[in-house]
Amino acid sequence: MSSIPSWPLNIYYIMTIISFPIYFLVTVCLIRLRYCSSLYRTTFYTILLQHCLADLLTIFIFTLIWAIRMLPGLKEFYFTYQEYYIAAGTYNSIYYFLYIRCFGIVLLSLHRYIVIILPMSKISQIVQHLPSYQIILFYWTIPTLISIVVLKDTNFSYDSIETMDIVAERSVITRNTLMALIVVSLTCLICSISYGALFMFLRKHSLGLSRSLRRETHLALQVLFLLLAFFVIFIYYALQNYFSRTQNSGPIYTMRAIYPIANGILSYINPYCIILLNSDFSKQFKNSLICREIKVSEVKRSTNQTPATIMKI
Repeated sequence: MSSIPSWPLNIYYIMTIISFPIYFLVTVCLIRLRYCSSLYRTTFYTILLQHCLADLLTIFIFTLIWAIRMLPGLKEFYFTYQEYYIAAGTYNSIYYFLYIRCFGIVLLSLHRYIVIILPMSKISQIVQHLPSYQIILFYWTIPTLISIVVLKDTNFSYDSIETMDIVAERSVITRNTLMALIVVSLTCLICSISYGALFMFLRKHSLGLSRSLRRETHLALQVLFLLLAFFVIFIYYALQNYFSRTQNSGPIYTMRAIYPIANGILSYINPYCIILLNSDFSKQFKNSLICREIKVSEVKRSTNQTPATIMKI
């Protein structure tokens, strides 16, 4: 087995030290705002909050069972009880949370498409008035069902207590990397089609957009930059799938080693997109940081417009 370099994991540590506190504060602020304004209880922000929680859960679990698995005492515990789904969970959780976040970006992109292009359609009205619990249930249930194929695998083990690298059957690696590539490819395709349609619509109606619709467009830009991280993941799994089919050493272990960086990019780009591209939230976030009371009047509602507010004629 080729030696796996440690520098990608060190980069992941740096990314986590810098970005995790920011992401945690952004998520706490989103939760707080849901109690202060109906704007942050809309379908878009409900989906976005679930995506934030999925990212934070991904970071926590990945760090706990992979990034710090070599700590004295912890690695002995993992190695001794690895058959109790610890080794399997270390591997399977990577794909499980990938599918959850792929589903999240698809929902966010389709929501932007529906709200901006089809604001007065029946489907838009249904989507905009969905109860939060239904959105949350839908967000987590569908990717969990898709992940059953992966989660049921238990034939994993650590190679040795010195390295704690996961050993898996080549057929399982090939199947999972191919499945991940398909899911990520479909995610990028669906989102790209949605944003392609949005671009054509905005290009045609750019001079007639109302202020409310322009605000929705800014939220679409926020999601678009988040989507770029999924193209990074697409490239990663395209290479991983190729190497898993052609060889079982060398490059495939290098690809496995750089996963922390790819995972870090996917996990940590979202809070910066929210802060830099969502002016309404940024204002409230700054108030939270300096312990100022959130002013609900500062939050402008941007959904459920009447026909007169959708587009200037």
